[in-house]
Amino acid sequence: MSEAVRIQRHVTYAAAAEALAAGLAKAAELGVNAGVVVTDASGEIVAAGRTDGASPKVWRGGLMKATAAAGMGRSTKEFLEKRLTKDEVLWRAMSANPETFLVPGGVPLLFEGKSVGAVGVSGGHYDDDTTVAEAAAARFAELVGEVGPSS
Repeated sequence: MSEAVRIQRHVTYAAAAEALAAGLAKAAELGVNAGVVVTDASGEIVAAGRTDGASPKVWRGGLMKATAAAGMGRSTKEFLEKRLTKDEVLWRAMSANPETFLVPGGVPLLFEGKSVGAVGVSGGHYDDDTTVAEAAAARFAELVGEVGPSS
């Protein structure tokens, strides 16, 4: 009967809060005003924050990036570079969905090779957003004793 049930693991609040803190610290280091959102594997918010100079709604872009990364189990940057830009039909289908925000800055949180959540960052240039998200994901990887994210 175990084939009839799928067990999904999710990032804990404690780990999400540490990843969030690492992301906010990296944003401050870079001088980027950004919102950082950590989601569970389903794309629901576990922890969120923003730098003091960031727009009040900046977290929304981060949430969409994190949701995409959590669901795909790969970074939004990697998906864009290795898959989406090479498949015009897929590009048209995904870009027609107003809830899809496939911009670099979303990185999955992996445990034993499976997505248990993600971090999404919005507010800066997408390269900076990616750097901040990778710093947050790297902190999570340290906590679970795994190799950090690849972009």
